[in-house]
Amino acid sequence: MPEDQHRPHLQVRIQSEPTVAGRVSLASASGGLHSSTSGTLEKDRTGHPDASKNDGTTIPAQIAHAKPQSLSIKLPPSLQWIPANWTWSKWKPVIRSALAAWISLVIFVIPKSENLLGQAGFLIIIASFLSPPSDPFIAVLERELMILTFVGLGWAWTCFGLKLANLARPTNIPNPSLTGIITGQYIEAGPTVIIAVFLFFGSVFFLYIKARLGPGPFLFACVFGCICIDISLATAVLFPYPDYKIGQIIMLPLTFHSAVALTLSILLFPSSLSALFTMRLQAVLSPLVSAVREHREHLQQDMSSSDFSATSIIAAVDKAEGALPLLAAAARLLRLDVIYSRFAPTDYGEIHALTRRLIVRANGMNVYYTFIDPTRERFPITPAPSTPVTPTMPSHSSSRPPSPDHDRSHRHDEKADGHSPSDRGLRERSGSHHCRRHSASRPHDFTGSHSHQRHHSPSRHSTSHHSHHNLLHGSLLHLALSRTPRTESAVGVFESHRYLNLEATHLSHPDSERYTARATELLSTSCQDLLQICESTLQGACDWLACVRDNRFNFWVRKEEKEKIRTERIQKYENLHSELSAALDVFTKQKRLSVLDPYRAIFTPSDDLNAEYDVPPHRYLFHCYVYQYHLMRFAALIQAMLSEIIRLETERAISKVWFPSPDVSKLAFWSVWAPSEVLDRDDDENPEIIPGLDPSTMAMADLGKAVRRDPDALPPRNALESVMNWLYRTVMGIGGGNALFALKAGVLTIILTLPSFIKPSAEFAYRNKFAWAVFMGQLTLARFRGDTTFGLVARICSTFIGCIIGTVMWYISTGSGGGNPFGLAAVCLVCFPFFFFVRLYWPVPPMTNLIIFVTSVLVIGYSYQDTHLASPSSPGFGVHVAWRRFVLVTVGVLAAGVFSFLPPSTTIRSYQRRTLATTSAELGSIYCSIVSFANTKKEEETAPVVSQLLSIRSKLKRSIVLKANVIYEFSLRGRWPAERYQKILEIQLQISYLLSHLMSVAEQLEPAWAHAFLKRTRMLDADFQGDVLAVISLISSSLRSGHPLPQVTPCPLLDRFMERRHGLNVIHEESDDDFGLPKVLTMETLESLQYLTFCVGVSTAFGIVTRLDRLMVAVKELVGEQYHIDGVGLPLHHRRPPGVEMRSPTVSIVRPASNG
Repeated sequence: MPEDQHRPHLQVRIQSEPTVAGRVSLASASGGLHSSTSGTLEKDRTGHPDASKNDGTTIPAQIAHAKPQSLSIKLPPSLQWIPANWTWSKWKPVIRSALAAWISLVIFVIPKSENLLGQAGFLIIIASFLSPPSDPFIAVLERELMILTFVGLGWAWTCFGLKLANLARPTNIPNPSLTGIITGQYIEAGPTVIIAVFLFFGSVFFLYIKARLGPGPFLFACVFGCICIDISLATAVLFPYPDYKIGQIIMLPLTFHSAVALTLSILLFPSSLSALFTMRLQAVLSPLVSAVREHREHLQQDMSSSDFSATSIIAAVDKAEGALPLLAAAARLLRLDVIYSRFAPTDYGEIHALTRRLIVRANGMNVYYTFIDPTRERFPITPAPSTPVTPTMPSHSSSRPPSPDHDRSHRHDEKADGHSPSDRGLRERSGSHHCRRHSASRPHDFTGSHSHQRHHSPSRHSTSHHSHHNLLHGSLLHLALSRTPRTESAVGVFESHRYLNLEATHLSHPDSERYTARATELLSTSCQDLLQICESTLQGACDWLACVRDNRFNFWVRKEEKEKIRTERIQKYENLHSELSAALDVFTKQKRLSVLDPYRAIFTPSDDLNAEYDVPPHRYLFHCYVYQYHLMRFAALIQAMLSEIIRLETERAISKVWFPSPDVSKLAFWSVWAPSEVLDRDDDENPEIIPGLDPSTMAMADLGKAVRRDPDALPPRNALESVMNWLYRTVMGIGGGNALFALKAGVLTIILTLPSFIKPSAEFAYRNKFAWAVFMGQLTLARFRGDTTFGLVARICSTFIGCIIGTVMWYISTGSGGGNPFGLAAVCLVCFPFFFFVRLYWPVPPMTNLIIFVTSVLVIGYSYQDTHLASPSSPGFGVHVAWRRFVLVTVGVLAAGVFSFLPPSTTIRSYQRRTLATTSAELGSIYCSIVSFANTKKEEETAPVVSQLLSIRSKLKRSIVLKANVIYEFSLRGRWPAERYQKILEIQLQISYLLSHLMSVAEQLEPAWAHAFLKRTRMLDADFQGDVLAVISLISSSLRSGHPLPQVTPCPLLDRFMERRHGLNVIHEESDDDFGLPKVLTMETLESLQYLTFCVGVSTAFGIVTRLDRLMVAVKELVGEQYHIDGVGLPLHHRRPPGVEMRSPTVSIVRPASNG
């Protein structure tokens, strides 16, 4: 008889609750292919309710082919997610997941299969909740294969460790006593140390993969891999011989679970990735339909009214963009889909690309409302009017004019007025409201040097100049007192002074409200028809996506009838395409020109040299051009989408089975450069990396490759130096955030496992299932202290609720008996559908959701197993299991919480700052790429830039979600400046959108116009670009290091951007190179599309420059200033005013004593 048969068989209890750290979404584990948190960015991860959790946005009922069940009771906002998901299409994955879990339970309670599964048989139920078959088959297959692979790796690592430990054992006892095993009688120092080393490195490996690769398909695979080595090695140390089959107790239940999940994902309500993709594509397009409808209504409203607001349009576009990450998640595995349909899974690729570009164009249309909104945020220089104390001014300024905010209530800031670097081209600001007609015998000049007569006497000018500087200095004093807390010095005074000067002379107009109303009226008249047809065609595209799989299995319908339906559908979309093409053509050639009506008079010849006309400054024309440009691009993208739909309908006439693409590299493919798929990413994201943005693509070869160098070493000269250089970088990589976190988690694992490795406590740890505390603490520990603290609180609360639910279910199923399999199956049959409905759609942090149900089924699973399967160690059943579970979870998470304060300790505060530093630097790289493209027109540069901008926006929006847990980071240093970080983030988001618009303009401009655009915006001026890139580098370096910025910087960049006053002119009159374009502006030039695009480019470049200026001041508010030079940037007669003390490192404003 084999020797193994004489060995006592140890029944091992396994805790299977692999809780997920922080905000890990189950959708993330499956590539975000089914359940996920809402796409709304403002949703707090600590449990704020939102809309549907399934796909990030709620799809209309008629699109989902299901009617929501009406609820007679009006639910509170926290429960609105219930009716939002109460549709048949949402219940299908719930039923499939619940039935899979119930079948797993039945397998578990059948005596023969229970004995086969072993002491960890309840893992089959736990896995049903952790990895439910709620996704399409391919996604489920990928996830289950990864779980089994990683558990197999853990088992192999365990066997290797047991082999080495056995070699270190002085004696091998083949037939030990069961009592001796349980009491730790056979624990020896040498083998125990080897096993501890293997436990440490195994945990480090799996946790590093989890941190490095994020939530993707590796998440739960890493969790189960950790469970396998934790349980196996902690138990194997008790044996005086190597038990190589110990990993089987983990692998076998998971194998059964995978078989059940895969079978039901094929047989019960099977879904395809194509169906999921088209549903999520509708979730993106549907809000855009609403946004276009809102545009039509808003353009007809009185925008000067206090009730006017464009928030509904912005919210609709944000909702559409919030659904894009989930759409990308479905697209990742689309090539591997198997479906019977007319359309191949890969046929939707072009529509996906067009949809992503539609979002950017929709955002560009929204920019118009920021131009005309008089209540928008200004450059942070204007003092708050409610400041109770005004600093004492010198006697000569005591009667100065009031603050600009009091005498001009509707002044435009740089957002509105930035589109015209100067208004002098058509009027003198302080002069008449009428523009003098130019003589027909000489060319029109729009630069402001000859078009107006000056009426200021020298004495008046001197008085005005002196009063203006008094106003500036008084505003600076107000600024310091109103914007800065008493405990901080004022920052940004240098930039504020120069911006006040620009605002008073160039960036304001007394008649802006009247001109805005007139421009908006003309804009509305020109755009209404095109907006209407865009709305109808976009809705038609949504309708097509809703019926792409119709009539696939209607085999009883004649082929002629199907062909007739297809022909009618093609005709419908061809008609829509024709209508849109006609409307776009009319708009491009005729209707868009109506916004030029106020400017036509100055181009009409006249003999009356003294005639004057009311002509608005050209920035109002630029505003309209920006809206029209993005509307035309929006319509053109819809036109291309309709063309693609017609092509697919024409070419795909017959349904067939589509098999996976031969390229299977996307199966379980994941890397740190892969784009993120959900916004509530795992805790362990790297702030130095932007998923979806590969730095290797950013190196642009022009003046030599722009690459980083090692400041401490020259490049390797030979093979030895290359090897040593690689070894150095590998060792230094261990100091990275992910590696340090994994090492720290490995140390925590060993500390929590020590009771199992020490003889006196081994029996206590084994009988009380101390393994629960081990991997609970192991998985609670996160890279950031705030996330760990949040996980501590959430796990304790969720475990308590789960223990109560599980205990109630157990006693309902069995009463006071020892476990009734029929009663337990009946109770679970009733409860599981509701459990999975909550599990999939409840918009709370996924960790909270998971632990409640995992704990519930763990209590009933352990209780049933304890009453039906003999074991040398039993935690009891019912309430006995529940309280042990709760106590050990509390011990584990408290240990992780305490351990998170030990070095190396990383905070969300540091993560936010370093992330903003990374995104700032990458925005600068993308800016350079766009300018290079505009100059060289290399087509291969366009796609990477678009993808990189989307990746940066996703990174920034994920950081909004991540910072929710910053409130759990207790600090003795004071409150975290959340508003200042939010301001920096918002400005970076605005810059990323403007860069997208700039890229679009660069694509549309012809070479001559592109060079004229680069000339006017100084984007090829080495001096100006040096300042721009220096500002970006200063901002990024300061955010990364936390060091203060110089008090005097190249900002504001705007005054150098506006160095020359071009007005409406394309080429400045003093310019030597005209690029073949007319220097004399004509009506024909104004009407050309290239001029329109040119103006939009100038407007966009202005917006980028002004936001860089704002970003510099925002970062100064965060990190402070240094390098003070007394008197720099202020007029001579104001360099040392009373009450102001200039000192390094920042400006300090001192309140003078009151005069009574």
